[in-house]
Amino acid sequence: MPSRTDLNLLLTLETLLAERNVTKAAAKLNSSQPAVSAQLVKLRRMFDDPLLIPGARGMTPTPRALELAPRLSELLDGFRSIVHAEDFDPATAQARILIGTNDATQCRMVRWFGELATTAPGIQIGFVSATRVMVPDIEQYMASGQVDIIISRRSAFPDRLHVRGLDDEYFVCAMRWDHPFNKKQLTAKAFAAMRHVIVSPLGGDFADTTDETLREMGLSRTTGVSVPNFLVAEQILRSTDMVAVFPASLARSMAASLKSYPLPYPAPKIELAMAWHVRTHQSPAHRWVRDQLADLLIGQLKNDAGPLAQVAW
Repeated sequence: MPSRTDLNLLLTLETLLAERNVTKAAAKLNSSQPAVSAQLVKLRRMFDDPLLIPGARGMTPTPRALELAPRLSELLDGFRSIVHAEDFDPATAQARILIGTNDATQCRMVRWFGELATTAPGIQIGFVSATRVMVPDIEQYMASGQVDIIISRRSAFPDRLHVRGLDDEYFVCAMRWDHPFNKKQLTAKAFAAMRHVIVSPLGGDFADTTDETLREMGLSRTTGVSVPNFLVAEQILRSTDMVAVFPASLARSMAASLKSYPLPYPAPKIELAMAWHVRTHQSPAHRWVRDQLADLLIGQLKNDAGPLAQVAW
């Protein structure tokens, strides 16, 4: 490696690793495509590695590039914290933050978006599909900037990520208000006899922990439809006699169209948490957004009298 390192080249490498595309990286850097291509050539010589391999769907980082990504972002964030003032004003801040979570949690954030447009109009929030983040390489996705914050069950996060606990989520059985089942209490036998919609974020699953629990009780259910998110499941429930296991917080928000029953078997709660990478740990904008999300998501459940307090019968 040359004795003198050009920090501009490192900034280009960080952007290329995030965008995986020379043209997009050039736009983000306010540079030209030929200039970024020339810098990539220099970077390859500097590290004696191809770093990014051109492909049909963008550029693929080499193992060496993936190894560099978290250390590079941490280094550059350190320089940014030295250069930029510590004062942070959400009203003038400019940032684009990508959040990986399921649609049930996204729905809980809806009312925040209106406030965000007023308090921090320059901060853009994007949601990343669960199929891109709920994988063994979750840390690498965050290191390369493909996702900034992930909200999921705490057990999904590797130890090297920063983690902040949110709240516990519970589950209920949801169905349409005029569903043929209209008793006051749902039994395990009645639950198992119904036809089910299963929500499989990664797609295609027709069984989950509910089926394991029912087997232990000597019961089984029939899953008629598997969908990737709860919003599609809600549409199916509204027009059929199917039922589904929903997060209690989401069922509460859909009480106008769905009624809910406590699950007729012991169901573990899910410990929700928010995780982020060292790459964004010191960023004032990211820190502000994380605080906003924590206040929003924890506050919602604290305002409820209990996990089933507002579930309609």
